[in-house]
Amino acid sequence: MHPHRPLAVAVTALSALLLGAIALSGCTTASSVPGVAVGPAVSGEGHPTVAVIGDSIESGTGLRPAQAWPALVAVDRRWELENYSVPGAGFVALADDEQDFGAQVDQAIAVRADMVLIGASDNDLGRDISTVSAAMTAAVERLRTALPHARILGFNALTGQASDGDLAPLNEALRGAVTAVGGHWLDLGQPYRGRAGLVQDDGEHPTPAGQQAIAAAVLERLDDRA
Repeated sequence: MHPHRPLAVAVTALSALLLGAIALSGCTTASSVPGVAVGPAVSGEGHPTVAVIGDSIESGTGLRPAQAWPALVAVDRRWELENYSVPGAGFVALADDEQDFGAQVDQAIAVRADMVLIGASDNDLGRDISTVSAAMTAAVERLRTALPHARILGFNALTGQASDGDLAPLNEALRGAVTAVGGHWLDLGQPYRGRAGLVQDDGEHPTPAGQQAIAAAVLERLDDRA
């Protein structure tokens, strides 16, 4: 179990770890292309394969993939990361490639992930909540059936603009779907929304510092679950 670390300490540690990992690997950083998996952050026996299903926040829109919070957390926890997140996608919402989260679920199943992190998305706002909820349930149940021994961790939608009230139905629906199959819920709050220096000029996506703030929140919640 990792001890609790204050946000500033966690961010500093994450940055140092990430830079060190990149330097040791000698690899170039992948470009920010939708659908490109980031990683593995580490590889080899003994490192769990962790798949992330998400949208533009998880994919790191506007940044290098290695600056997105899944990559930062993977370095800290020594995960072999498969980040399938695609900007614009949701459980019902379609990304530019005309795919929703179902395609990412297929990829997580294909690599036999040991752990799957799956988030609600504000891309699904404005859709019928019963339709979104049914899609969430189907996706999570498919993960559980195909990966009976995997840890499934759901988390709330992360956003720079949408309100907690607007997001609540989406978050609650995913929480219910995840816990119904024995998964766990990570309430990350909104670590970067409305905070100077943590939001890009578009008002929606986190800066590198914003991604680090999300990573620190994820690490803290994972510690709580350890």
